[in-house]
Formats: sequence, C-alpha cells, structure tokens
Amino acid sequence: MKAYLKFSKKELLGLCLLLFVILFFAVAPFIRQHTNMPLDERDRAALNALTTAPNTSSEKDSLAEPARTGHYKSHQYPVPASKVILFNFDPNTLSEEGWLQLGLRERTIRTIINYRKKGGRFRKKEDLQKIYGLHPDEFERLSPYILITGPTYPVPAQTGARKAPQTIDVNTADILAYKTLYGIGSKLAARIVNYREKLGGFYTISQVGETYGVPDSTFRKISPLLRLNTPGVRQLDINTASYETLNAHPYISSKLAYLITKQRRTAPITSPEALRVLVAQTNDVFEKLEPYIRVEATEAQKH
Repeated sequence: MKAYLKFSKKELLGLCLLLFVILFFAVAPFIRQHTNMPLDERDRAALNALTTAPNTSSEKDSLAEPARTGHYKSHQYPVPASKVILFNFDPNTLSEEGWLQLGLRERTIRTIINYRKKGGRFRKKEDLQKIYGLHPDEFERLSPYILITGPTYPVPAQTGARKAPQTIDVNTADILAYKTLYGIGSKLAARIVNYREKLGGFYTISQVGETYGVPDSTFRKISPLLRLNTPGVRQLDINTASYETLNAHPYISSKLAYLITKQRRTAPITSPEALRVLVAQTNDVFEKLEPYIRVEATEAQKH
C-alpha cells in the first residue's frame, strides 16, 4: 500500500499545479462578477462628478447633465457650441468647411458630400432630413437658414422627342413615323418595318397587328391612325423563285417551299389552283399567300 501512495518530487509538483488550476477556475467566476458589477446611472453620474468637478456646486451641475442632454450625442459638435456659426446657406453648394462651421459632425458632412457627388439634389429644405446621421434637433436648428437658390435640379434636354400622333401610310412609313404611335417604341417600330419588307408590303392594315410583339390592345388603339394609301405588294414568281427565297416569306413554311420546288422538278405550276393543292398539304393559308404570288407561263408553255 505504501508503494502505491508514494510520489516522487516531480509527481508531487504536478499534483500541486493541477490542484491550483482547478481551484483557480472554480473561484474565477465569482471574482469576475465581483469586480465587473455594473454601475447604475446614479453611481456613474456621481463618479463622473467626483473625477471632473472641483467643488460641490459643479458636482450638482454634473449630476443634472444627463437629464438635460438627452440619450444621444446630437449636441456634441466638432467645435464648441459657443463657436458654432449659423448663417444662410444652400445645401446644394455649401462647402465642407461651411458645414463644419454650422456644427455638423464630419461623418454627417461626408454623407452629404457623397450624396451630392452621386447626383443627389436638395429640392426643398425638408430633403435634408433624409441624410443618414442628421438628428432631428440638428435639422430644426439649421432649417431657418436653408435657402435653396436657382433651379432645384438640372432639367435634361429633350432629345429624340416623339412627334404628335398623326395618320401614317403603313407601306411607306419609316421607323420614326411608327414611333409616334401609342405603345410603339424603337424595337417594335423596327419589327413592323422589317416584317413589311419580308412580306413584300402590306395589302391590308390588319397585317400590322401580325407583327411579333405588338399586343392586340396596342394595335386596336393605333388602328384609327393607320392608312393604306399604296396597297401594291411585291410578288414572287412561283416557278422561278429559289427555295431560300420562298422559305424567307412569312406566309410560306419550309414544308410548302419544299413541295413547290419538288413539283417544279416534275412540271411547272400553271395556275393558282395548282398551288392551292400544295398549300392544302401544309398549315399555311392560301388566301393570305395569294396576293404575293404570280404564275407566269414558262417557255415550254408558250410554245
């Protein structure tokens, strides 16, 4: 038994160190609570008074200070309050030095300067209240001296203004003319003109409403301003036009273009009715396509 309870000097030293560490961590929380007990408002004010005031009368003034100043530091100016200079100013043009003379903090001044650099403008004196960090009592102090002079903000020049709506010819109007219509911007105007060129011209006003992206409600509103003074359209010779030309037409599908070129290798198409037979094999509409085609007699037919 003695052999088991016998320790060397190193073991005894380690055991003592371990006990000391355990004891320290067991007692430390109580020491921290005792030393870091928070002071209430009255004790803190009394402590400040004792460290700063030389006599009893000044101690009373210090104790009353928290109740007088409020809960935020809006009265702590970068310069003493006695040196704050109030004067009439325009918040859109006042320099950084001017803001300092008015008693604002540097952080608030930087916010105002950055706001103006990014294009911000004060249109009325109440807009100054929107500046982050500017306290309400500071605005009330400065409000009587705010004078916004000149234009409140630059008026941008009117470039590319729309013309007054007027009637237009759907077959001769350019992009600018279409842009004068309600709901038609540059993109839709370009689409209408491009669609008209692919067709070979409009033979009815309703075709404008077929343009991709033109809402039906918009087309109904602009219809009274559309005219068809030049109804002529560009026609395709059904027996000579290439597959690519046929397929590029909005009313001719790739299947119909294939059937037409296939039929021509056997025999030419001699009449619109012969073309109608081919159209019937597709989803295309013959009545819409008919004004854009012509059937001319080939050399073999002439002889």
